[in-house]
Amino acid sequence: MVHHLIEDLILLLLVSLPINIVFHRIKLPSVMGYLIAGVLIGPHGLKLISDVSAVKELAEIGVVLLLFVIGLEFSLGRLLKNLTSVLGAGSLQLGMTTLAAWFVFVEMNFQQNQSIALGLIIALSSTAIVLKMVTDNAEIDTLSGKLCIGILLFQDLCVVPIMLLLPLLGQSEIHTSFDFIFEVAKSLVAVVGIFFLSRLIVPKALAWIARVGNKEHLILSVVFIILITGWVSQEMGLTLAMGALIAGMIISESEYNHQIILDILPLRDYFSSIFFISIGMLLQIDVFTSSILTCLALTVFVVLVKGVFTTLSCLLVRVPLRISFVVGLRLAQVGEFSLIISAMALNQGLFDSHQYQMLLIVSILSMLLAPLLIQISTGLSIKLFSKWKSKKITSNEGKDPKLKDHVVIVGYGVGGRTLAQVLLEAKIPFVVLELDGERVRRALTEGITTLYGDCAQEQTLIRAGLRNARMIVIKISDYVVTEKTVRLSRKINPQANIMVRTRRTNQVEELKNAGADQVIPEEFETSIEIFSRVLRDYHVPNNIIAQQVELIRLEGYSMFRGLALNRESLKKFSTYLTATLTESYLVSEESWACGKTVGDINIPARTGAIIVAVVSKNKPHANPDQKFIVQSGDNFILLGSHIQLDQSLKMLRYGHSGGGEKSNLK
Repeated sequence: MVHHLIEDLILLLLVSLPINIVFHRIKLPSVMGYLIAGVLIGPHGLKLISDVSAVKELAEIGVVLLLFVIGLEFSLGRLLKNLTSVLGAGSLQLGMTTLAAWFVFVEMNFQQNQSIALGLIIALSSTAIVLKMVTDNAEIDTLSGKLCIGILLFQDLCVVPIMLLLPLLGQSEIHTSFDFIFEVAKSLVAVVGIFFLSRLIVPKALAWIARVGNKEHLILSVVFIILITGWVSQEMGLTLAMGALIAGMIISESEYNHQIILDILPLRDYFSSIFFISIGMLLQIDVFTSSILTCLALTVFVVLVKGVFTTLSCLLVRVPLRISFVVGLRLAQVGEFSLIISAMALNQGLFDSHQYQMLLIVSILSMLLAPLLIQISTGLSIKLFSKWKSKKITSNEGKDPKLKDHVVIVGYGVGGRTLAQVLLEAKIPFVVLELDGERVRRALTEGITTLYGDCAQEQTLIRAGLRNARMIVIKISDYVVTEKTVRLSRKINPQANIMVRTRRTNQVEELKNAGADQVIPEEFETSIEIFSRVLRDYHVPNNIIAQQVELIRLEGYSMFRGLALNRESLKKFSTYLTATLTESYLVSEESWACGKTVGDINIPARTGAIIVAVVSKNKPHANPDQKFIVQSGDNFILLGSHIQLDQSLKMLRYGHSGGGEKSNLK
């Protein structure tokens, strides 16, 4: 038995590695590959793993490990940060989707407990797929990205109550509502008791082990915590998986969680692959082929129900229609937690084998469809709602005399807010265009002229007075919307100066072709700021730094646009550094040179630089005498190369050409 289990684990690792590489290259979630691979190598496919009982054991191991890692990454801070979207749109989405599915399944003559379970299973979406694609597309800071994360976070929080509910739904001896409430309360007390009792013991135990032991002892302790928490959970009527989730949540609050996460996370993908491949192996292909139309119809039903009610839940918390539609499409699949809960429901006797297979097939089909829906969500929403008028335009809008020759700032994040404050100080007229309600409220509180609207709609840009604007600055994270806004802006005002912030350098050429005058890639400008500060710390004159910045920008942006990089021009920087330059140094009481004569300091002999003059009490002393005594407040004017000047400044400050404390040099 052990021999076969090891063979199965080796095969799973052999399969998961190339899948991870291939799906990473094509920028799709590896979850999809794991599910397909499981179907192919399983007992109902090529039969590379033919023992169904071994497959189920692997699936249980995968569930325990996966839930532990999820619990380890659980963040209470992230929950509080997204509290509005978590409690608002999240609760509406889960509640309405569950009720709609329950109603439909009851009408299809399913039992009440089965309908409730099916509704809860269908309501959950895939955190793994959605989060990976939103992150890869650099849309995690967009309004749609925040809403997706908030709703997914609420769903993840509800997994624990749903897992507690399943055994109760499967118990035929519970008849009254009082009995049901009592069982729920008992299970919740058990979870809370395990969690807080462990919170009292685990941190102290880990602190002691970290103090007297080493890294290996800490990992062994983590494994022990997983096992003991799972065993206690099972003894109290819960499941091993629930215990693993609680163990992860406990350790995530420990002061050693960062080290533990670093040690555990490298194995996260393998944990996930075990679970998803094993789920794929449980799928019976003959059930799919014999009822393919029914499976496809149910998949379409699930996607439509989730998409419609997720969109509606966002609309009810006053999210614009286009963004609500995007979130609805992105969360229209069944999630990995649904697969876990489905397997638990099968063990509890809520479903028979055929019903479980149908649910498994529909879940996998919706997950395979998810990346396509996520990819097209933004573009499709723009096409469908580009003519949508959230507010009727009157003849006066866009013709406010204050909004003439002004700047339109799209996005009031950190960059937009900083730009707005600078323009305010410079008394340059501007208007902010923002879609996030929280940011709009902040801008209005700060006295900023702000319009609430979608920049991807032509009428919104006209309302912002773009026809009379001198410049539009686009500082949003959604690339598809950014490109659409650039094209609309160029159409509305061909003379406007369009400046765009983008996160990726490979998008510069595309945005230039769309009509942008200036495209500023974040990662490139950050590197320029870093090297500028490094050079400034080495006392390189500002004009030389400015020359190098312009040189790098010119060559770098040409490179991004597909032009050849002129390496010869980069060599100019060494010429700049070796050229003759000037620098000044203000002597303070702490300076080594204070109280000494020019002859004692002897800069020409020690560094090679020349003292052009010393300005003392606002009177310049050109080529000062060797007996001239330097006082606090005197200003040295030096001439020399970059290296000579750098050494001279250190000499005047410390008494030697290196950094550190004053020397005893006489």
